[in-house]
Amino acid sequence: MPESNASERSDRDKKWTAQATEKVLAVLNRADELGGEVRDYLHDRVATDPRYVSARKAVAKLLGRKYESREEVTLKAQVKAERTAAVAAVTPEKKTKSLGDPALKAQVYGKKSCPWSGRAITLLERHKVDYDFVDLEEPEHEAKLAPLALETRQNTVPYIYLRGSFIGGFNALSEIERLGQLEVALMSKEELAAAPAHVRAVEIVPRPNTDEVAPAESTSPEPAI
Repeated sequence: MPESNASERSDRDKKWTAQATEKVLAVLNRADELGGEVRDYLHDRVATDPRYVSARKAVAKLLGRKYESREEVTLKAQVKAERTAAVAAVTPEKKTKSLGDPALKAQVYGKKSCPWSGRAITLLERHKVDYDFVDLEEPEHEAKLAPLALETRQNTVPYIYLRGSFIGGFNALSEIERLGQLEVALMSKEELAAAPAHVRAVEIVPRPNTDEVAPAESTSPEPAI
């Protein structure tokens, strides 16, 4: 019996100790929370109280420095954001400059190793058309490939512009020639404005090409032995 009583007292003591420890920890946690709240309150008061701000400004001035209160910093940030928004609202959006030049009759962005580029140049020369050729295989022009693909939505060379307007690749140029539209496509705005109505009515439709493949070069059969 004495041993049983001792065991019960030990269990009660342990239980009481655990409860007391839990309460002490709860009190300490609450005290820490209150301390944090008080600290935050004091920090906020110190940062915004006019008397404290004036004192800090006076001390900073004596030290040759500048002190700005939290409210002043916030106000300055708001004013800056409003000015930026106002400027953005009245500033026109910059447009990416086109790679087509209306001052030039024809432009061919191609590669000397590409047979389609060669065919386009041959067609233009046959019609005695002044053209500007840009070899995209040259190191100084390689950077134009990505802007050309983005602007024209075409992934193959050549990229052909007539009077600054993109028309497509060699197939598009050949089609324009076949339809008898090449002379109209090469007119400047001034020339087109002075042309007859039926000429002005001609619509040159761009024909971006994405799957043009150079045909196999014809080979002569070997003579029979």
